[in-house]
Amino acid sequence: MPVEMTFELARLALQECLRQGAGDLGSPVRLRSGEVLFDANDTSDGLYVLERGALRIYIRNSGGDEIELATLQPGAVLGEMSLFGESTRSASCCAITDDTLLLLVGREEALRVVDASPLARHALVVTLSERARNMVRFIHDFSHLTALVANGDYREVQALINSSGSQDPAVRSARDAFRTMLDRVRQREAELQSKIAILSLEIDHQRAAIEVESILGDSTFLNLQQNSADLRRRLRGD
Repeated sequence: MPVEMTFELARLALQECLRQGAGDLGSPVRLRSGEVLFDANDTSDGLYVLERGALRIYIRNSGGDEIELATLQPGAVLGEMSLFGESTRSASCCAITDDTLLLLVGREEALRVVDASPLARHALVVTLSERARNMVRFIHDFSHLTALVANGDYREVQALINSSGSQDPAVRSARDAFRTMLDRVRQREAELQSKIAILSLEIDHQRAAIEVESILGDSTFLNLQQNSADLRRRLRGD
């Protein structure tokens, strides 16, 4: 057993172990394109091994927008956090190809598969540790990025989200989602500034109209206007 294992090697080792076990224990699940496998907060019924087709992992923000976290190809394993007692799904998943095939392995069966392999147990610990580090890093980055956006420091925000980040696909996708959110914020800010400029012109025009109306109604102006009319009549000899 290796003393040290990278996150990528651990992920591949764990996937291979679970794929082999799924071949004997898994129940087939078939999906059509666009069909939902599970939604966020659904009860977790085990893990899945993707045999054929492709899947999309996503979440919805408070505004109802979908934020894609990852696209999974054959060989991927999803829902492995159920091995640690996670009872609900943390994201939604749907098929993006027709005739998508998965193998569902119940939590207890998957635990027995992992328990029978020292390499798989080690890989599971490495995977969990890396994901925990990524989550802490993401929370820190997100808090920092949010503060920068609030201060209007978009250049620094852009530099941070373009920098090389975590190996975890979900964290990279989350940065991509933040980039999309930043673009929307900047677009809305530009639209707001345009509306403010138009409103300022309207206010200036209204203010000018009020001032003109005030002048036209002033008694001094009316007297001047009358005197001017009288002068013109005298000059014409009326």
